[in-house]
Amino acid sequence: MRSESLSLSDLFKFDYFSCLRSDYAKNDCSVCIDLCPEDAMVFDRSRLTLDAKKCTGCAACVGGCPTEALSSELFDPNRFAVEFPGRSGNMISCKENIPCLGALSVEHLITIAIRSESEVVCDLFHCKECPVNSNTLVLKSIENAIIEAQDFLDAAGIKKRISAVTEVSQSETDIGRRGLLKKLAGIASEIGEERTLGETASRVDGRVPLKRVLLKNSLKTVSEDFEATALSGSPFSFVADKKIDAQTCTNCQECAMFCPTGALSLLQDNSGIIFQSGKCIACGICDDICRPGSIGTVAGIDLVDFAFDRMQLLVKHKLEICEECKVAFPYRGGEMLCDRCRDFRDNFSDIFTLAKDME
Repeated sequence: MRSESLSLSDLFKFDYFSCLRSDYAKNDCSVCIDLCPEDAMVFDRSRLTLDAKKCTGCAACVGGCPTEALSSELFDPNRFAVEFPGRSGNMISCKENIPCLGALSVEHLITIAIRSESEVVCDLFHCKECPVNSNTLVLKSIENAIIEAQDFLDAAGIKKRISAVTEVSQSETDIGRRGLLKKLAGIASEIGEERTLGETASRVDGRVPLKRVLLKNSLKTVSEDFEATALSGSPFSFVADKKIDAQTCTNCQECAMFCPTGALSLLQDNSGIIFQSGKCIACGICDDICRPGSIGTVAGIDLVDFAFDRMQLLVKHKLEICEECKVAFPYRGGEMLCDRCRDFRDNFSDIFTLAKDME
């Protein structure tokens, strides 16, 4: 069954079951569709699939996927984020060590910056003329990721730098894309029988993307240097803090059931909702699925809570048994009736009155 969820090209893989559009049909994530210059990501009978004939394996969409449903057969961005800081040089370039900078997410860039001794420089010199950037969206996505990564570092008070350059010397660009792919293929064969970082993390953290695990581990190493634990400023695209209005929450629990990474979970007695910002990928599914609109986003996050996966109790209800339907519900005083039974009685009581009068 699992193999049927994988769409493959020679160099690329799409895992349908890891896609947000599979977790929640009404989710409108379209990052891969928007970025792909070959229109290789398509909808077939309401199901997002990879057109292997069109896919060139450029990896430009890999970094943008919030759940790591997209992956390259030749390049592992998570392994790159761990190993790059130990290599000579500080430049990330599509002509030297990566198929496309679009393969790195904001989280990867922050991880690399934190673990590097010197400023990390991203080579964007070739992007404008690159066929992968034919729709101009790939370059914009890369630029936005670099800016957001630096904004995050600045907001956290982490004295690390990541920047972009649009001019490089010829000696730094002579490897060429064909040589790079050959080089990457050699690296892939060297790690052939090793267990990948992704497989290890999936056993530990369930559905949490490995890039998130790497980011949190990196933040732990500099946690003593945080200037402030509260991360304020503009909202970041890859993380959010949540709140729940206890007065309107019906304890339907759908927000936790549909959360793709387990950031929202239930108390053991099902009387409340727990949240971990370190697992939240800001997909917005919980906001969309909550009918009374009880759940929302709080500006900023607590860095310590985020890095160490601390749990927050968002809401806890006093549960009682409804006198009509005999189902547990959040009791807020008054009649022992759940909202559903009360609404039904108020809206249709006249029907039962008429039936009684006819007897």
